[in-house]
Amino acid sequence: MALVWIAEEDVSERPLSRYAAVMGFCVLAGMIAGGLSAALGDLDGVGPVIVGGAFALAMAVCFWVCIGWWRSLDEAAREAHKWAWWWGSTAGLAIGSVALYTLVYSAPEALTASPKDLLLGGAGFVVLVQTLGYAVAWAFWWLKRR
Repeated sequence: MALVWIAEEDVSERPLSRYAAVMGFCVLAGMIAGGLSAALGDLDGVGPVIVGGAFALAMAVCFWVCIGWWRSLDEAAREAHKWAWWWGSTAGLAIGSVALYTLVYSAPEALTASPKDLLLGGAGFVVLVQTLGYAVAWAFWWLKRR
């Protein structure tokens, strides 16, 4: 039922709530994949297969939902999202990288986690700063044009 609401033809009504529904669905899929990975990821021999399969399935489902949402957008909304992703995520990545490198080089002794945890934390940080930059740029786009 929620997927039908996300991919309705008339998107002029409640665009923010529709966008929040898509993102909420993707977060939920990620949480389920993460839960499966945490619960079953340490099984000998099959752990990596379970983790990879759970996240591949979650990504495929989210991609499918996002395709439906994207197809329902008008040209102005698509342009806003493209512009926001290009400029916002690039700026977020640049600012976040400076912050991350400064922290790493100023206190390397504080990095006591395992290499795997540091790699996953860094990847998560990249996604976070790109998404925050995108959100700021998207809001800027619409506020400038209203």
